[in-house]
Amino acid sequence: MKRKLSIMKKSLAVVTVLGMAAGLLAGCGKGNTSETGNDGVATIEWWTPNWDEVESREMVEEFEKEHKNIKVELVITDWDTYKSKISTAISANGAPQLFTILLTDVAPFAKKDLLEPLDRYEETGIDFSDILTPALDITTIDNEIYGVPFRYDGSGIYYNVDLLSKAGYDEFPTNWDTMAKMAKELTSGEVYGFAWPLGNQANAVTRLIQQLYTYDGDVLNEDETECMLNSDASKRALTNIVSSIEEGYASPSSAEIDNTKMREMFGSGQLAFNFTGPFDIETLKEDYPDLNFKTAVIPGNGGMGCTTANGWSVAMAKKADNKDAAAKFLAYITQPENQARLTDSFPASKTAMEMDQFASEEMTPFIEQLNNSRPEPVYDNWAEMEPIIYEYMQNAVSGKMTVDEACEGMTNDINTLLGFH
Repeated sequence: MKRKLSIMKKSLAVVTVLGMAAGLLAGCGKGNTSETGNDGVATIEWWTPNWDEVESREMVEEFEKEHKNIKVELVITDWDTYKSKISTAISANGAPQLFTILLTDVAPFAKKDLLEPLDRYEETGIDFSDILTPALDITTIDNEIYGVPFRYDGSGIYYNVDLLSKAGYDEFPTNWDTMAKMAKELTSGEVYGFAWPLGNQANAVTRLIQQLYTYDGDVLNEDETECMLNSDASKRALTNIVSSIEEGYASPSSAEIDNTKMREMFGSGQLAFNFTGPFDIETLKEDYPDLNFKTAVIPGNGGMGCTTANGWSVAMAKKADNKDAAAKFLAYITQPENQARLTDSFPASKTAMEMDQFASEEMTPFIEQLNNSRPEPVYDNWAEMEPIIYEYMQNAVSGKMTVDEACEGMTNDINTLLGFH
């Protein structure tokens, strides 16, 4: 199994760098060569993550058989270091031509003028019209496209059919208050309705942001001049988290666990349902073959809630050479059938989304959920904002602050951080 988005963040994989990676990081790799070598072959590099390595190697081999004048060298990255290493490499002359990055990483790189606009390479076969609009919107900055999405997914609900049936439920509710009532009824002994991943900063803040979006709130106002986390939407979002733990229907271990531990607790029957992505389907089937589970959309404020969504794209460095050759390979990587190979969750291609492998009963709710999705925050200062939000979340959950105090505190601190007040 490839490691998926929620699992990657805890990966301890070691970076494997092939070819001239060390030289690239110093700005003197293959990209410094002329457009073609003496043999007329253009060499390009693709920096691809270790969870996609097998499929990436297959595609390189296939592509090179059809394009004798283009050689593709792979550099294998991992979750923990890929962003910093790519950032260093694409800032230098002789940058790697192509690299796989999160959709939400595209805007920060593009705003630093490190990425090549890709619209001009459409004649190479890149079909932007086949890409899901919400995914393409994330990689489009000032009306120019800087990354071609090939994977796009968000969260949904997994629920234990047997536990719900014992409590008289034959389907999962779409309303948050109804779900909370059900969770209370399902909580008994060592079994809880659900849990929150409050032991991990990124996991915890993501859950709060999903709740915030469900109630039509936002972190900053439209022109990003003021923090909006002291709103009614923010208070309702945080209250949902705090009250579920205070009232005992969300696991008290929430303060120490992350998404991976929640999957294990759900698989072993300690949680009646779980919030996570489509990438956990096969893992649950393999690790817990006796588990009888189904999937559903996230319950919200009178209907389906909102999920944050993210995924992966391939981008091109502005300072790279051999861009035409790289664009041909980029078009090949992002063909629908290859997008389908590169993901066990969802592709970003509309055509690939219709393939049989994505049409299972378990996958269908996640497709529906994408109709109410928003990208994860991509603010320039998000790396500094996230720990502020997390600290105040912890204060509210631990009882050191009320929800109102926590929302006011995070708002004031973020406004100060960004120089708004």
